[in-house]
Amino acid sequence: MRLLAYQHELVPRRRRRLRRSGKVLVLVAITLPTLCGLIGLVVDGGLLLSASRQAQHAADSAATAAAMEKQHGQSNAVALAVATQFVQQNNLLSTATVSLNCPPASGPYAGLSGYVEVSVTDQISTYFIHILGGSTTHSISVRSVAGFEPSTVGAAIVVLDPAPPAFDVSPIPAIPALGALPSLPAIIGGLEVLGVGTVEVDGAVLVNTTWGGLDENGNQVGEPNGPLGLSHAVSATPLVGLTNLKTRDIRVVGGVDDPAYYGPLVSGDPPPLKAGKLPVLDPFQDLPVPTTAADPANVKTTEYGGKTVLGLPLIGPPVTLQPGVYDWIEVISGQAIFQPGIYVIRGKNPLTQLALSVVAGQVQANGVMFYITDTVNYSPASGLPDANDGQTTAPLPGTSNTPPCAVINIGLLSSSYTGLNDAASPFNGLFLYQRRLDRRPIILVQENLIGAGQLRGTMYSKWGHVVLAGKGTYDARFVVGTMRLVALLDMQIRPSVLLPPAEDVYLVE
Repeated sequence: MRLLAYQHELVPRRRRRLRRSGKVLVLVAITLPTLCGLIGLVVDGGLLLSASRQAQHAADSAATAAAMEKQHGQSNAVALAVATQFVQQNNLLSTATVSLNCPPASGPYAGLSGYVEVSVTDQISTYFIHILGGSTTHSISVRSVAGFEPSTVGAAIVVLDPAPPAFDVSPIPAIPALGALPSLPAIIGGLEVLGVGTVEVDGAVLVNTTWGGLDENGNQVGEPNGPLGLSHAVSATPLVGLTNLKTRDIRVVGGVDDPAYYGPLVSGDPPPLKAGKLPVLDPFQDLPVPTTAADPANVKTTEYGGKTVLGLPLIGPPVTLQPGVYDWIEVISGQAIFQPGIYVIRGKNPLTQLALSVVAGQVQANGVMFYITDTVNYSPASGLPDANDGQTTAPLPGTSNTPPCAVINIGLLSSSYTGLNDAASPFNGLFLYQRRLDRRPIILVQENLIGAGQLRGTMYSKWGHVVLAGKGTYDARFVVGTMRLVALLDMQIRPSVLLPPAEDVYLVE
């Protein structure tokens, strides 16, 4: 009886379990699309989020690259092509569409020059959302804004040569009270600070030389160059502990020998040194060579051959020189007056090997630019062959013992040298302009006899080597291949008009 009762009772339980199982299956069947949709939202949402992040990274790199192109003077079309390459090839978004606005069309930088807006749009395939009636593809759009902004104050010295060749400078002809200067040893820095005093530069010093050394924190940047690793992008070789460079900013592609030698111009300001930076552009990269077409008011085609000024000191009648074309110019004694304009010097004195030599006498050269070239057949009518020099390729190194092309004793009997003074001229403010492919050194010496001389203007020698030796204050700017500053006591470079500052590209949106 008990067994029958148990069997009777067991049958309803099994039936109840079967009925519950059937309800679960129905419930699962009803909710399965919703569950699949939720899973699809999670999976596809993650895919869309990942794709959006990838597109944003691509847009950021594209905007930065496009801003660099604009910083180098390229057109919007070129900047767009570079941005598209960064998105489609470098970031593997081959189907993405890239657009560019310069200046930006929206956001806080809308309408501001120097900024680039890049937008990226792409179609992303989905796998589950369409089960709920969604599309099989989804569009994502991102944007990024980058621009270039000043990172230093205006520049007073720009050193352009990234990898200077090894050379030394031949002995320099005799200068009164100093005598003949010995040959200068091979350079050990794109910029060298030598002597027994302090050099102060009221502006930025920008050096493209890549030779390694130390950065502002004392860490190694790149690899030192030259024998025993003594060559650095910027080098100070003090004879006493006071020899150093004080400036508002010093920006170096490579490194320096010792950060302690480079301090702020104003006591208490932050240290000015920043090493391991990107190179800066040649501020005169678009400057033409002097021709009658470029500057008809100041360039003359009259040829005067070689000119030597040799007169009685102080009492002799002055010798007046006119703008034109010369084989060489030398002032040995007496009084020389250079009329305003441009002096093309396309040869050299066969005895001294100098194109321009001013070693004694009294000189007034105000409103003057000297264009020095090693091309004896240079034509001021066409600018050939110098006009074909270009901007991208450095000339081959010269001989190891290189004679200078110009020696000017600035401190002669209250002499005065000022650059071309003509706002309508592309050469306004320039005092010395050397052919770009001419590496010969230029020597400027401030050796005071009776009263300090005056030097005011810009020196442009793209691949040449400029030496400024002496003391006193110079209202001058220098754009050179390499440079030596030799302080015979304290030297101050304080240009009244600065060159453009260094600029860096920043991602701002």
